[in-house]
Amino acid sequence: MDENIVELNITIGGISKELLDVQKALDAYREKQAHKEAIDEEAITFVTKAERVIEKAENGELQLTPDQVRRIKSNLVKILSRLNP
Repeated sequence: MDENIVELNITIGGISKELLDVQKALDAYREKQAHKEAIDEEAITFVTKAERVIEKAENGELQLTPDQVRRIKSNLVKILSRLNP
C-alpha cells in the first residue's frame, strides 16, 4: 500500500513539474508582451515546452485532464499565430 502512495506521489510530482514549466514559460511570455519587449525567445520557449507536454499527454506518459490539454493548446495556437502573422 505504501509503495502505491509513493508511486502516486512521484507521478503527481512529475505532472506538477511539467505543468509548472509550461506555466512559467507562458508567464514570461505574457510579461514581456505586457511591456512591449521582444517576446520571440519567450514565445519559442513556451511553444517548445507546451508541445512536449501535449505530446506526452497524448502518448499517455503524462496524465492531464482534457481541460488542461485544451487550455495549453489554446495558448499555443494564440502564440503561434502571433509568431507567424
